[in-house]
Amino acid sequence: MSLALLAPVSSFSLGIGSVTLHSGLNQNLNADILLVTSNGENPVDIKANLASETKFNEAGLPWTPFLSKINFSTKALPNGSLYITLTTKEAVKEPFLHFMIEVSGPKSTLYREFTILMDLPTSDNKL
Repeated sequence: MSLALLAPVSSFSLGIGSVTLHSGLNQNLNADILLVTSNGENPVDIKANLASETKFNEAGLPWTPFLSKINFSTKALPNGSLYITLTTKEAVKEPFLHFMIEVSGPKSTLYREFTILMDLPTSDNKL
């Protein structure tokens, strides 16, 4: 009855971590998303993409044409960590990007929504 609680945590082989932004407004997008994987996961088996327009609609997210210009690639670090790089060839003109990614592995497919603030609004405190 409670045998499910004894299942090893490593059976969850794929997870999507947080995003780290390396660029700003009016620059080409350069960001990383950490992937959480179990030991022995082959980076070649992990694929990351922008979710389909259908998935955006199902989640109630707005689809903008610029999102289709984001390139996704999966990279492995020497320590075995995996991450997704997000890049564009065009500068990001909007102050934030709101999108959903799809990450597929041999055992599962995950979706996660992200909002990236490209540049913090400035305030002029002169009164």
